[in-house]
Amino acid sequence: METLLTDRALPEQLPEWGVLVLESHHSPKFVMEWRTHSFVKIVYVLSGRGTFFLGEKGHDFAAGDVIVVPPGTRNRIVDDPACASSLYVCCVSQSVLRFDVSLITQLPCRVLPREGRFAHRVEKVVRRMVHTQQLTTRMRPISMVIDALKLIQMISEISRETQRIVKGSTEYRRCVQQYVDSLPNRFFEETSIDATADQLDIPRRTFTKLFAEIAGDTWLRYLRRLAIEHAQHRLRGTDVPIASIAFECGFNDLSTFYRQFNRYSGMSPGEYRATADLKIRAARKR
Repeated sequence: METLLTDRALPEQLPEWGVLVLESHHSPKFVMEWRTHSFVKIVYVLSGRGTFFLGEKGHDFAAGDVIVVPPGTRNRIVDDPACASSLYVCCVSQSVLRFDVSLITQLPCRVLPREGRFAHRVEKVVRRMVHTQQLTTRMRPISMVIDALKLIQMISEISRETQRIVKGSTEYRRCVQQYVDSLPNRFFEETSIDATADQLDIPRRTFTKLFAEIAGDTWLRYLRRLAIEHAQHRLRGTDVPIASIAFECGFNDLSTFYRQFNRYSGMSPGEYRATADLKIRAARKR
């Protein structure tokens, strides 16, 4: 079955529950007049490229981008002549957000470029909304509203995260530098990269990027190296049991400790201790 192409923007008439998804596949002749509406409009770009005008400002878009149009914003779309667009347009009535009207004013008015996990999550929700809208069950309205709220939540979160990255880049670098400097004395306390980023109040992606730049390695490999170096020091200078050393280094599983130690040192902990003892005895005989 061929895709039905349109030369004009589709009518945006919301149902009584306040959520509508339009599937808009543009023909090469597509033209959109300026529109201003009272609802939130979230546009997911399935394919194509062009310029989305929000007020007097034009924003370039491409496949995978998400365009957010707050209520009262004059808008129109102009396709690239060589690449007409296919869009999914989610319209959400302000009444759906009446439990917290501040959410509306906090929404960005711009194009959110395709970005890994965010794009995948948006795709998943929009796809489900398209299928749900075709149903005739009593659960259709509530399902549509729930997914619309999920979309707005994701957009609000990614927008705040982007603002934090721009405004706090210098402070974030200083914070990560201090964290890296402290790790030799606390590496055994770390549990996960997500927990660390949350504790430092830094977006996970920003934390991983800055950590790699400052430490010269990924978070996990850097911690592993500190742990094994500590284990080597303890094996060389003490008779502490290997199981106790593994515990000191943060390993709850002895087999994991052996595997990581061998990967880093090229030998088992026992072999490393024996080799270190031989070297010490040889040095004493000189």
